[in-house]
Amino acid sequence: MVVIFCWLVGLGYFGQTTQGKSLFKHKEEGEQYIPKKIRKYKPLEYYNADETQLSDEDYEDSIDEALLNCSIQYEKGEEYRAHIDKIIKQFENEHYTSIFFISEKDDTEVSLTFAKFKIKEIDQKKKYAYVTSTYEIIKKGRPYSKNTLSLMKSQLALSDAMQDLNIGSENTRFLHGNVHKKDIYKTKVEGKAPNEIIYFEVCDKPFYFWYYENFQSDKAGDSLTIEIQE
Repeated sequence: MVVIFCWLVGLGYFGQTTQGKSLFKHKEEGEQYIPKKIRKYKPLEYYNADETQLSDEDYEDSIDEALLNCSIQYEKGEEYRAHIDKIIKQFENEHYTSIFFISEKDDTEVSLTFAKFKIKEIDQKKKYAYVTSTYEIIKKGRPYSKNTLSLMKSQLALSDAMQDLNIGSENTRFLHGNVHKKDIYKTKVEGKAPNEIIYFEVCDKPFYFWYYENFQSDKAGDSLTIEIQE
């Protein structure tokens, strides 16, 4: 149940070409990504979010305690990821809550984590159990991609495998990611702007967290059109 996928997508070390030709188009009024092949959307199985293994003993009085006491095996030197220092965004409904938060090691390294928790009332008290998460380590001075189109393309391509973070019902679809330039405010996926964009800074790097809570499309993540207007 507790398998953690490192959030490489946020660093943007991904690209794509087809037969040696770029799939990115530059227009006079902006940039656009139009996939040459269209696949149908089908979320992948949730290998790292098996809630059937949860028992009442796994529930804690707070999200902080649920994260601290879950069975995540941290790499040496990354134990700080078990602590929530700043919440960027929290989503919640009757059954789940999810948070995108910062954990700070020092002024040169932080972790950005998106975690999902199950909510249950036990003895007339609201309690939380850790379900799954994904994270990205940010280090001061480390090079990173600043191209919004490339980053969003990579993040959308991985989104089908990250629907276990979605706290909505089965027929909803959650998309999210981080970019580093303010042209995200002029960016649309399938003609739709993000529900919200939140700016923050870590390790002297600018971040823009974007998300769609109930994205409507029958296309797979790597088949979605992205457009950035000037």
